[in-house]
Amino acid sequence: MKKNSLILFCFLFSFAQPRSLNELQIDHEIKKKQNISPNNFDKIITLSTDIYWIAKTRNYKKGILDINSLLINNYFKIRNVTKVLQLSKEIEKLATESKNDTILANIYRSKAAAHIELGYYNQGLKELNKAINIVDKIEYINDRNYLKALTYREFAAYYIHINASVDSVLYYQNKCLQSALSIQSDKAFVRKKSFILVKSYMNIGMMNVALGRMDDAVIHLSKALVICQNDKKGYIHGDLEVSILNELAWIYYEQKKFNIAAHYAGKAEKKELQASLPYVRRDIYEISFKVYSALKINASSKKYTNLYIKLNDSLTNVDKNNVNIITEKNTTHKEQINTGSRVKNLLLILSIILVISVFYIVVKVLYPGHKISAKNLHAADLNELIRNESSIKNQSSSEIPIEKNVNIPEHTLKLIVLKLNKFEKSQKFIKKDISLTSLAIELNTNTRYLSEVIKQNKKKSYSNYINGLRIEYIKNKLIENPVYREYKISYLAEECGFSSREVFAVTFKKENAVTPSYFINSLNNFPEDDPSID
Repeated sequence: MKKNSLILFCFLFSFAQPRSLNELQIDHEIKKKQNISPNNFDKIITLSTDIYWIAKTRNYKKGILDINSLLINNYFKIRNVTKVLQLSKEIEKLATESKNDTILANIYRSKAAAHIELGYYNQGLKELNKAINIVDKIEYINDRNYLKALTYREFAAYYIHINASVDSVLYYQNKCLQSALSIQSDKAFVRKKSFILVKSYMNIGMMNVALGRMDDAVIHLSKALVICQNDKKGYIHGDLEVSILNELAWIYYEQKKFNIAAHYAGKAEKKELQASLPYVRRDIYEISFKVYSALKINASSKKYTNLYIKLNDSLTNVDKNNVNIITEKNTTHKEQINTGSRVKNLLLILSIILVISVFYIVVKVLYPGHKISAKNLHAADLNELIRNESSIKNQSSSEIPIEKNVNIPEHTLKLIVLKLNKFEKSQKFIKKDISLTSLAIELNTNTRYLSEVIKQNKKKSYSNYINGLRIEYIKNKLIENPVYREYKISYLAEECGFSSREVFAVTFKKENAVTPSYFINSLNNFPEDDPSID
């Protein structure tokens, strides 16, 4: 039986080994991997890793350089920066030996981006300077301009991370754009040039949105849109065009140009059908019902309101399930850690008791006349054990980082404030299950930044901020629509997102100095004498 299992294992293992390819075949396979859809990162990484080991086995240095470059680019796109730095060590040495400036410049740029992502800004800047110096040595003009564009984009990211002036960031974003525009017509660079131009125009456009320069934002976003619409070969992924159309719809809505906003929202909706982006679709439905409400086209407004509510409920349930799954995993992981800790502590105590017992027996045998109080010995060691355990707990507690003031880059701060303003207008705060984490995910930021922005700009904690929005929402309903004054307090609480009537009543009084009942009676010209809590 064992012999048969061994034969089967060897048989399967032989198939698991990399295929034997010559150097021309390896080059051909690498080109095939480079032509896989740029958004299919996992597939590219899996297939490229196989080719890497084949090239490594044959000690084919050019193949190792080319496939490793592809791997590094894709690992960075999925934010696996640790893997980027690991792979960079080998490829940097090979690129230096072979004097391949194109790959070497790209390695320095990738290392810089990884260091910046990890918060090692000084090291990141050093690598960027190495990259830009090497770039100028690249002989082929398109390689040179393309890598210049990518490097300048990383410079912009660096200055955003260190909270530099907006002008510094825009300077490098414009340098990125100019380098991309300098890429000459070449079939091998059509996709690269198109993609980086769209991203450059989008980045500059969105930065102008954050700065309130809406006309400049429209100019740059429109240029990005033209490139997307002229892309007949599918070089630009559809999600970029949908995002641009959606952003333009919101800009024109804010400018009260409702007909133009409706035009872009309609185009975004059609394009989204091909890209299938449910979260963006929800945003499109939202801007659509707002625009048609402003235009007083009731049928369309009602249609998109219903579509928005239905999709929003569906996505909320998905988010809720995902959060529950993550919570369950974390709980299980913690339980495993706690169980492991308890087992370790028990084994430690048993070991100590065993050592003490052996020591006691040895002393009794070797020194029969010497009296030892086993009770005192056990007590002394157990006390020492308790002191050690207490020391470990105190040490662990002291290692827990204490959150201090968060330094947020100016551009990022303005962008989050802009998104918060849009969030307030969207009335998404009336969802019961909205949390700091879910809102951070929706606004494409992190909880630390979001919490700090709310504290700085709204002068409130997250919960007070959300509850304040809910109370203001229901107040406006009560003022504008007398029907709401007939509803029970529990219904009003439910309507604006509170989980209980009591919390709603207390929060309402905290925000307005009167209870909901007193406020409603005041609106109906029947004020109560005692505005106490319901």
